[in-house]
Amino acid sequence: MESQGFEGFGKVVAIRVSSFGDLVRLVSSAAHMMVVMPVYRFKFKDKIVYAVQTIYKDYYKLYGVPIVYYYSTDDDGLDPFKAKYILAKADESGEKIEVSDRTRLGWLSIPLVNLEDKPPFIPDSLDV
Repeated sequence: MESQGFEGFGKVVAIRVSSFGDLVRLVSSAAHMMVVMPVYRFKFKDKIVYAVQTIYKDYYKLYGVPIVYYYSTDDDGLDPFKAKYILAKADESGEKIEVSDRTRLGWLSIPLVNLEDKPPFIPDSLDV
């Protein structure tokens, strides 16, 4: 899905992932490069949306085109004041993903930023 952009911004490509785990794995893949990719959480069209913004890098003429990967769900029941981090851990027992109000030793801690509204750079045509 592609937006037409708005004043001051160009087009944004929005890509829906199939699970929350897919979004977390995408974000965690940048951790080894010491890149912090916060996940944005906001309500849109009666759904809770988790989104992360990236860009195409060195992809022909699409260099710098912003991409928003997102996952949407019904009300997740999380208290925005307690939902501060997404914790991820993968070991011999499998993959574990939790939302918490604090970090945990031995887990990857991804900042979760609770927004009041959908950011203007995310397309209004988002398929939630």
